[in-house]
Amino acid sequence: MGNVKTSLRWLAFFGGLFVFWCLMFVVCPAVNRTFPAMQQMARVIDDHNLRTGMFFYTDVEVTGNAGVETRSTIRYRPRDVDRSASTAGD
Repeated sequence: MGNVKTSLRWLAFFGGLFVFWCLMFVVCPAVNRTFPAMQQMARVIDDHNLRTGMFFYTDVEVTGNAGVETRSTIRYRPRDVDRSASTAGD
């Protein structure tokens, strides 16, 4: 009985490894080729030699600039965008 459970656990382990392998080397590259935005993101990552597995990009200038721009956009976003869009056609 214990031998069957051990076999099933090993089978589940190798099945999980196979699923992860398929995700990494089949599904993710297919998504990257299918969507233009993903292709652009991959190109930027390659051009700037970003290590996408890192949690913090404190040593990369591009990420620092992106952080500043994002904070500025959120802090100084335009007000009354809907009202100005509706009166622009009048």
